[in-house]
Amino acid sequence: MLGYIGATSLRPRLVHPVLLAVLRPVSKFLAVLVGRGFRKWWQALPRHKKEVFRNHLRRNIVRYAVGCGLMGTAGFVYYNNHVTTAPYTGRRRFMAFNSQQQLSISNQLYQVVMEEYADHMLCKDHPMVDCVRRVGNRLLQANNTMPEMYTRVWTVSVVDNSLMNCFVLPTGDIVMFTGMMEVLDNDDQVAAVLAHEMSHTILEHVAEHLSQNYLLDLVILFPVALIWAVLPNDLLAALSHWLLNRVVELFLRLPYSRTLESEADHLGLRLAAKACYDVREFSAFWGKMAVLEKVKKMNGQETEVPFWLSTHPSNEDRQKEMDKQMPEAIDLRQFCKCPSLSLRDPREPIKRLQQSVTEQHNQTSLKGTPLKEGSTASSSS
Repeated sequence: MLGYIGATSLRPRLVHPVLLAVLRPVSKFLAVLVGRGFRKWWQALPRHKKEVFRNHLRRNIVRYAVGCGLMGTAGFVYYNNHVTTAPYTGRRRFMAFNSQQQLSISNQLYQVVMEEYADHMLCKDHPMVDCVRRVGNRLLQANNTMPEMYTRVWTVSVVDNSLMNCFVLPTGDIVMFTGMMEVLDNDDQVAAVLAHEMSHTILEHVAEHLSQNYLLDLVILFPVALIWAVLPNDLLAALSHWLLNRVVELFLRLPYSRTLESEADHLGLRLAAKACYDVREFSAFWGKMAVLEKVKKMNGQETEVPFWLSTHPSNEDRQKEMDKQMPEAIDLRQFCKCPSLSLRDPREPIKRLQQSVTEQHNQTSLKGTPLKEGSTASSSS
C-alpha cells in the first residue's frame, strides 16, 4: 500500500551526491589536459628526438598493438559482464550499477527533492494526495505478481507547484506536482501518468540511463585526448571536441533517452490495462498535451524544438503510438475480466479539438494574430 511522505521525512545520505557529479567533468578535463599536454610536449621536442621516438614506435609497434588489443578485450569483457535483460521487454542493456549502488543513487535523488520542495508539500488529507494514493494503490494491487511492485516501499508526495511534472524515484517515492494534476481530467489520466512513471522505476531506467552515460563518457575519453593531442592548435581541438560532443548527443544519448520513454509508455499502458482503467485515456492525455504545447508555441510561450533534439518523443508521436498499441491493451483488459469500456471514446473530443486548433492556427497565420490560449477551453467544452 502507498504511504504518505511529508516535508520532514528525510533519509540519510549513503554517498555524497557531489562525488558522482564531479567525476564526469573531472575525467573529461583530464583527457583534455593529457592530450593538450602531449601536443605541447611533442611540439617542443627537437627534430632529432622526435625521430628517436618514431623509431622506437616502429620497433615496438607489435607490442603496443597487443597492449591495445588486451585493453580492448578487457573493456569488452567488462561490458559483456554488465549486460542484462530488461524485465518485461526483453531488451538487452548495459547496467554498471548493482542494487546497493542504485539504492544509494535513489536516496541521493530523494534527499535533493525533499530539501527543494519541503515547504511546498500538500498535507496527506488533501484531495490531490488522496487521488494519487488511490490510483497508485489500484495499479499496485492489480500488478502485484510483479516482484518489482512489492520489493520496495511506495510513497506519495504532492508538491504545490505549477510545474506540469511527475516522477517516481527508484525507491518507489512518487512525486506529483499540482501543475500536472490540474491538467488531468480523471483517475484514468492520473493512471496514465503514474503508470508511465512507475514503469521507469520497474525497468530501472534511472540506473540504466546513468550506466549508459557512464559508458559513453568512458568510450569518448580516448577520442577526446586524441583530438587535443593530434590537432595543431587549441582552436581546432576545441571545435572538434565540441563537434564530437554534439554527434554523441544527437546520435547516441538523445535517441537512447527517447527509447526509454517509449518503453515506459508501453509497459505503463499494460499496467493500467490490468488495473481496469480506460486505456483510451492514455491517447487522449497525450493528445491534450499536444494541443497545449501547440497553443503555447503559437502564442510564443514556447519555442519549436525538433524531435531529434528532444529527450522525449513528441506528444503527437506518443498519441499515435498509444493508438497503435490500443487493441492489445483492450484485449488485456478483457483477459483480466475488466468491466466493458464506455461507448463514449475519450479520444474523439481530443481529435476534434486538435483539428479545431489546427484550423485556427491556419486562419490566424493568415491574419498574423496570435491564438488565445483560452480558445482551447472553449473548443473542448
